[in-house]
Amino acid sequence: MTTLIVFLLIAVILELLLPTSTMKRYADLILGLIMMILILQPVFDLLNREPETWFDWGDFQVTEGVDEMEIAIDEKKSEIQASHDAYISEQVGARLDSEAEQVLEEDFDLGIKEISVSSDAELEVALVVGEIDEQETETVSVQPVEEISTDRTTETADSPRRGEDRETEEVRARLAEVWQIDEERIDVSLEEERLNE
Repeated sequence: MTTLIVFLLIAVILELLLPTSTMKRYADLILGLIMMILILQPVFDLLNREPETWFDWGDFQVTEGVDEMEIAIDEKKSEIQASHDAYISEQVGARLDSEAEQVLEEDFDLGIKEISVSSDAELEVALVVGEIDEQETETVSVQPVEEISTDRTTETADSPRRGEDRETEEVRARLAEVWQIDEERIDVSLEEERLNE
């Protein structure tokens, strides 16, 4: 830039000093060509460099806010994935419930009260079964009355629990057969009886 200014000063002085003649036309032509070369010198320098180095992006920082944006995007992704997984689990649970409903009712007089499905690595099912409400069934089946023993020496504290364990094992085996999955991946628990006060 300073070279251009210096050249312009010299050209103006030469223009004033040269007398009006045919020589002045040639001097104006040469001075004009030199001035064009000086003006176009930055363009020539730019064209002689590699295109990757035309712009110096080293000082240009675009990273402000990028980290926060990436965190927000990751959070949104995880929220969407969680809702998608919950929806799939709900759909699978509903399907498993409908497949097992009739079998449990016919074989054990039980109904599924709650069911949850998780499929992290493999499909795992946890369900709570309980007696079918009278409102749910049109026919009420009468259970035979169990014999009550008054002899306390033969009664153990675990006897009702063993009956529950045997029943849950039978339910688990039957559900594994219906759903065609391993018994180990099914967790069955009986709904606790609610006492009317």
